[in-house]
Amino acid sequence: MVTDDAPTEGPERHSKEVGRAHGIYVNSALDASDLHFLFSAVFTNKKYNGSALEIQGADRFYLKQREVSVVYGTGAFRFARGFVVLETVYLHLPGLDAVIKFNVAVLHY
Repeated sequence: MVTDDAPTEGPERHSKEVGRAHGIYVNSALDASDLHFLFSAVFTNKKYNGSALEIQGADRFYLKQREVSVVYGTGAFRFARGFVVLETVYLHLPGLDAVIKFNVAVLHY
């Protein structure tokens, strides 16, 4: 699946958008319990406009929390390395709809 999602400041539907998340999700488990994703979180807010974080990893989406990697960054996040703890806030599989909270920790130049 190809995605173009809107990262926001909070989980509410009308929360302020801070960028775009462009990437792909691939079902990577025989029992359909895991996704592998790779995407760029491209920021559009004033402070980080045009900067991006490259995030990838195995998303065991049935778990309440899981961890993936920040593998690189651009702009203000050049040379970024770190991790993201994903937490499912809302999941509706039949509608392919979800709200995922990202807690990001990065080191960058």
